[in-house]
Amino acid sequence: MSTAADLPMMHLLLRQGRLPAALSLGLLLVALLLLGIEPGLAMFAAGLLLLSVAVGVVQAYYAVRVQLDASLLQLLLREDLQGDAAAERVDAALHTVGLRRRDAQAPVRGWDARWIGMRRLLVHQYVATLLQFSVLLLAVLWPQT
Repeated sequence: MSTAADLPMMHLLLRQGRLPAALSLGLLLVALLLLGIEPGLAMFAAGLLLLSVAVGVVQAYYAVRVQLDASLLQLLLREDLQGDAAAERVDAALHTVGLRRRDAQAPVRGWDARWIGMRRLLVHQYVATLLQFSVLLLAVLWPQT
């Protein structure tokens, strides 16, 4: 696989993380609204709403990570970097902001491992949004008696 061709494709793929992030924010607001205005909420339903809020926070974490990766890829595309130079630039940027330790003797991590990690984060983001929706739906449909 050519790294030059993969950078734009992966950037476009990671931008798809915006949809679940927006949906999750809406679901989070609905859960908080239901917790605040529904006086006769069954204890189990309230617990499900709280679980939905917690899963929404987890999804937000994944959304931030996916957006960070997309922004780093955009930086590489703007600077027209490819291959090992691009990988070193990503590691340097992460080290600069304190998100990654830099070991001078460690080899540069290959793009295949980076693609796998980026896709895994995106999949986790979608799964968290689906779980958040499912738990919220179950809480709304739970009998209130």
